[in-house]
Amino acid sequence: MLGAFCLALTGCGDFLEITPRDQVTEDNFWNEKADIDQMVAGCYASMQSDAFIRRCIVWGELRSDNIFPGSDVQNNENLYQALRENLLTTNEYADWSSFYTVINKCNTIIEKAPIVSQKDPAYRMSDVNATIAEMTALRSLCYFYLIRAFDAVPFSREGVEQENEVVQAPASSFSYILGEIINDLESVKGNALDHYAAISIQDGVGSRFNSNCNRITRNAINAMLTDMYLWQGNYDRAIACAEEVRAAKRKDYDREFNRQTSLSNSAPQLVEAPHGLIVPLYVNTTANPSVSANAIFGSGNSFESLFELSYNPNGIDDATYIHSSALGTLFGNNLPKNRGGNNGIGLLTINPTLVADAPSTWNTFSNQYDVRYYNTFQSVDNNYGEGYIRKGVAYIYNLGNLSGNMPYNNYAQSSFMIHTYNDRNWIFYRLTDVMLMEAEAYLMKATDEESEQNTELLAKAFDLIYLVDRRSMVDRSRYLNENSQEAKNRGLLLQRLRRERNAELMFEGKRWFDLVRYARQAGSLDIIQSTVPAKISGTVSFPSMAHLFWPYHKEECKKNPFLVQKSIYGEGKQTFELN
Repeated sequence: MLGAFCLALTGCGDFLEITPRDQVTEDNFWNEKADIDQMVAGCYASMQSDAFIRRCIVWGELRSDNIFPGSDVQNNENLYQALRENLLTTNEYADWSSFYTVINKCNTIIEKAPIVSQKDPAYRMSDVNATIAEMTALRSLCYFYLIRAFDAVPFSREGVEQENEVVQAPASSFSYILGEIINDLESVKGNALDHYAAISIQDGVGSRFNSNCNRITRNAINAMLTDMYLWQGNYDRAIACAEEVRAAKRKDYDREFNRQTSLSNSAPQLVEAPHGLIVPLYVNTTANPSVSANAIFGSGNSFESLFELSYNPNGIDDATYIHSSALGTLFGNNLPKNRGGNNGIGLLTINPTLVADAPSTWNTFSNQYDVRYYNTFQSVDNNYGEGYIRKGVAYIYNLGNLSGNMPYNNYAQSSFMIHTYNDRNWIFYRLTDVMLMEAEAYLMKATDEESEQNTELLAKAFDLIYLVDRRSMVDRSRYLNENSQEAKNRGLLLQRLRRERNAELMFEGKRWFDLVRYARQAGSLDIIQSTVPAKISGTVSFPSMAHLFWPYHKEECKKNPFLVQKSIYGEGKQTFELN
């Protein structure tokens, strides 16, 4: 698909720096494949915007138990009120326009691609189908974020001429949209590319730009489907899609690494679980404790990545490149490298309870041999719960500077850096995320009864959890025990899974969505009520499931006469749902 396009480009920067035309006419555009390529690039560029990524973080993480008020957040009214669970219809994070901008671009490209193929012989039907698959996936991902944040939202597959036009439609229900986007993805998955042609000699696994994780592939679609089926409660399909991802990554490993006579310490390795499951993963050791964090969050575009947005691929502080600002502003102080990097607190920071209990009770991380504890946040004072977020934002990861007895014997190998303060990639899906979703699906299929079927389901779930925990554990004696009571009890193993998922994916925009999914699975708000603390003053409560979702922005209701504000926010009747 990208043959002619790749010859014209020298790197990711060229691909993402093409400015999409907001206003086009049939006479001067949509005539050749290059027009399609330009608009596809514009979709990714729109997703890289500060507004888009901020909402990925705020919608997926801010309301969770992991996040607390950071530096000067009281001067940011929108974040401050959200932290108080006072969700106002005027809050800027209730504005979803950055997501509908991407949706509209995707709809337009899907409509125009077949027309362009009739005008340009170089744009073959197989290319058209691949483009449609790619845009369908981006559109579906946007809708998936929207329904998890707002519940019911307007849904349309039709493009409009102006990006800023509102979709004039009533809100469709969560379940309706979820079913539609699943069907859309299943219908195009077979047309999605497994791999893209290399744009340059630097376009390899672990390179600053890696087109096979920076653009939609079949792996990315299967990762999305695993997630969506989990929310739908279709656990067999969630498992099947996750298995496709693992099988594809094993083929990638065999192609990229298995033919080498010797592998470096930083390369992924084949890791085996007690019941026989083998998955290629980065593995940390006492001599090399930051292998996974360096590959995934330092260099970025790692072997384990399934879909992430890559910023400023040449590592140059250049205004012509799209810069990553959302993560630094929210999670770190966003200072350039010559001013110390991200060594301070952003507008949001870590729950002090996580800092305080880690060295003693270890309620989230496994123990002092779990490298995620050191790579996720910087502990300033455990006694008072003082700390700040390091994961994905710290410019320099120097674990040797941490106080306490760390189980490492090579501090030089424990340090790494993000190339510049603009290089914070945003990861949507990675391999261990999918593995833990697969484990959740097995546990949701199982029951508490003693049976051969349940024993098999628990064993499969345990292997997946074991491998994720195993790669972060630098002491062999601390690996999970397949003969333990925890491994053989569905309830205990489900608790372990949820704890493992939080430790693995903390601050990656997953935690609040996970808590909402757990509540939906249980049909109860107990897990939310017992997990999420008051973050500023007083107490916080969630009276109903409806309170787990954001209100519609006041201006959206004004612009769209079919959109009626939710009754719990005091402005009208319940939203009309299209079933």
